[in-house]
Amino acid sequence: MMLTDFFYSLSCLNYSLPAPPSIWGLGEDCPVNFENGKFMLPLGELVEEPWPVRRFHLWYMHASKLGMKEFIVRAPKEYFHLEEDCDFIIDFHDMHRLLHCIDLDVAQVTLFAL
Repeated sequence: MMLTDFFYSLSCLNYSLPAPPSIWGLGEDCPVNFENGKFMLPLGELVEEPWPVRRFHLWYMHASKLGMKEFIVRAPKEYFHLEEDCDFIIDFHDMHRLLHCIDLDVAQVTLFAL
C-alpha cells in the first residue's frame, strides 16, 4: 500500500476544511527531541504550515497511535536514473529532523524534494 493510498483510505483525512484546533496539541510547545506519538511542531507553527504538512502531521499522529514508526516511499526510476523504481524506508524521527531543519544532509533534502 502506497502512502497516498493510505491517506485516501482514512475518512478523517478526506476533507478540505482546516482541521479544528481541538485536534492539534493544546500546549504551545512540542518536545525538542523526537518522541513517537508526540507533536512534531508547535501549534503556532502547524497553523502557519501549508496544508500538505498539516495533513502529513495528522496522518503521523494517527499512524503513531497504531504503532507505526516508519513508512515506505517509492521513487520512480527517473528521479535517480536507475533501472527500476526504488523504495525508501523513512522513519518519523527523520521527518521530525526535516521539519525542524536539524542535521539536514543531501539525502534528506533529496527525499523532501520527491
